[in-house]
Amino acid sequence: MNIDKQKFSTAIDEIAKKWDISGGFIVSKDGEILHDNIYGFADREKEIPTRRDCTYSFQTNSIMLLGICLMQLVQEKKIKLSDKLSKYIPEYKYADKIKIKNLVKINSGIPDFYFGKIMVELDKDMGHNNLQAYDKMREEKKAFYENNTFKMVLQLIGEDDLEFEPEKKTEWSESNAIFIEEVIERVSGMNLYAFEKKNIFEPLEMTATIEDYHADTVSYGVYREKELVQLPLNFVPHGVFTTTFDDLKKLMNALSTGKLISKKLWDTMLKYDNEGRGICFENANGMACGEMEFMGFQVMFYFDQSSGLCYTHLSNEKQIMKNIESTWRYFRKDAREEIEALFTYPMETKMIRCNKKNIWNALAIKVDTEQLEYVLEAKSSIAMCLVDKNLRAFVEMEGNRAIGLLILELNKKKDYYAISIIQIDRRFQGRGYGKIMLKWAVEYLKNEGAKELEIGVNRFNIAAQKLYLSVGFSVKAVYEEGMTLHMEL
Repeated sequence: MNIDKQKFSTAIDEIAKKWDISGGFIVSKDGEILHDNIYGFADREKEIPTRRDCTYSFQTNSIMLLGICLMQLVQEKKIKLSDKLSKYIPEYKYADKIKIKNLVKINSGIPDFYFGKIMVELDKDMGHNNLQAYDKMREEKKAFYENNTFKMVLQLIGEDDLEFEPEKKTEWSESNAIFIEEVIERVSGMNLYAFEKKNIFEPLEMTATIEDYHADTVSYGVYREKELVQLPLNFVPHGVFTTTFDDLKKLMNALSTGKLISKKLWDTMLKYDNEGRGICFENANGMACGEMEFMGFQVMFYFDQSSGLCYTHLSNEKQIMKNIESTWRYFRKDAREEIEALFTYPMETKMIRCNKKNIWNALAIKVDTEQLEYVLEAKSSIAMCLVDKNLRAFVEMEGNRAIGLLILELNKKKDYYAISIIQIDRRFQGRGYGKIMLKWAVEYLKNEGAKELEIGVNRFNIAAQKLYLSVGFSVKAVYEEGMTLHMEL
């Protein structure tokens, strides 16, 4: 594939400018750098610009790092995901009910020490509630990082009942990461930073990565999704390390090429459930996504080991978000869509019934504005299927990425079969996905019992007409505004 790197890089720069981001953004494919730039401010308030050698701080127990460390211990046969937690933390009263895999799949049932305890108590505190909004936010952040040690967490929730029986449901709890960290330290005999240094940072030659907080960039959180708030570090944090953009690129490359653990264990980590969650990674419309954070510092890694595509966003500021046309937009989402548009072509295309795994990405499918004259948008199309039992929704998938939406109508009692909706996301049009979808739909309806098909098409929707005619439909009737196309099966 010939890529106009300058055009692509300029497009990313424009998105970064639009969202006024700070930090760095890099995109790589099979080791070739397609975009690498820094933006914004190391200190927005003082207008100090970002430098390439700026430093940023993150938690050692960021969930992505915990997952890799845990899998390294699995690889060394020092631990099994099926082990009971009681093997490592026998003092926790419910440890015999919980398996290690429940911690990483966030279905352990362990109460949340922060949102379920500390925040509840702060909400009752009149002095806290009387603080100005920004100060209130700062105090709540501080309360989390001052209490996220295993000793403190056990004091807070150690005697509480489980929220639910393990594996009965999936629900986020900040306590899971604390328990995983404790397991890793007890099994390895090392503190978490020392383990990560030996098994991640040193093997990847991340020589600028050091223990404790030494960031020279200023951290900003975000208030109500739209206002940046400086988060001064007025306490001594537990379990933090400091690194650079260049060192994080090395970690990105290791993730995208499957280093650090075996392929078998990577496959285990990146096997997603119905919510799109793997082990300490998530599916971001076809890309594995992992993150590290601390205060307002955040780095997001996106990678696909099969294609070699990867990109990383590093920032000392949380993202501003905007609700545009009932959809939340932000820098990373816009950048991700630009990247997806460049690299997505038919390779292993499948049609899959709309389900819990793909519903959110299917709802986000958008056609060009002018095409809305001819077809319902995705949200309305899927909603129709909820109230009409004769309608079936299918999502066209390229790997784990939603490409298009197909709505079929089947009424076997009346011997009626029809293709109701075909739409390909505007980013992937003109690449053959429509024809793949239509051929599949015809074959599917034929197998269901259809002997013929008819479809109505707007007379001015030339692209749709060409698509239907290309797979064997013929013109049956022409009206002032529309056409009827027919096919014998």
